[in-house]
Amino acid sequence: MAHQVRAVVARGKGAPVSLETIVVPDPGPGEALVKVQACGVCHTDLHYKQGGINDEFPFLLGHEAA
Repeated sequence: MAHQVRAVVARGKGAPVSLETIVVPDPGPGEALVKVQACGVCHTDLHYKQGGINDEFPFLLGHEAA
């Protein structure tokens, strides 16, 4: 059963981010499902949003989970 979660998404270079509901599939073999209470958006995420690291949008921002 897939899970719906809220996510901060960058859809284009320099464009405003949006808070969206996305679907996360069930974990596969060797994977685990972790409940995240909060997630930081850091300077690396800013570089992605500005197109400085990669330009293959959209990007799901936030990798500093708590």
